[in-house]
Amino acid sequence: MSAPLLHVCGPIAIHSFGLAIAAGAFLFMTLMRRDPKARALHIDEHLPNILFVGILAGIVGGRALYFLTEQEASFSLYDFLAYWDGGFSILGTIIGIFAIVPWYVRHLGIPIIPFLDIATIYAPLLQSVSRIGCFLAGCCYGAPTNYPWGVVYTDQQAAAPLGIPIHPTQIYSSLLLLAIFAFMYFYARHRFKTTGALTLTYLMLVSAERFIVDF
Repeated sequence: MSAPLLHVCGPIAIHSFGLAIAAGAFLFMTLMRRDPKARALHIDEHLPNILFVGILAGIVGGRALYFLTEQEASFSLYDFLAYWDGGFSILGTIIGIFAIVPWYVRHLGIPIIPFLDIATIYAPLLQSVSRIGCFLAGCCYGAPTNYPWGVVYTDQQAAAPLGIPIHPTQIYSSLLLLAIFAFMYFYARHRFKTTGALTLTYLMLVSAERFIVDF
């Protein structure tokens, strides 16, 4: 498993991690634009900018908390900016997004909580697809295991330890996030009518997902 998928020229390459984030962002934006409640908020023209700000805030927050908590991570400005090499804290990503995006949305004159109630329906899908990038890059890896589905990394560019079977925690997380998206999309958005209920439900479910996978 190799993080770079295609070398373009010199150090420029298409990496699996960045491609996964781009694919998740594309799905997120496509579904948001089709949502009737999102159209009612008149956010279509602002959505690309909101998504860009959200991704940037998530990358900065995720990288910052990763380097603060990962003792073996070597830190330099290049290391911090090279997000395609993997190495993220999902908690840091969520903190970064929830710290910056509401402020930006308010700046645009869009109601914050109604917007978050829509965005948090589709956010788990974006996260689920992005987690595949984590799996390919080898970051966020699990503990050693003797289970038959343990994954062995052999690529020197992978962030995971090489040559030993480890839990594919990125796949566990991806599947759980996909299940959260299914719950939010097919059930919660039709049943939860109170403003803010969907946002709180999302936060509780992704917190439970992190607890299950991490501990």
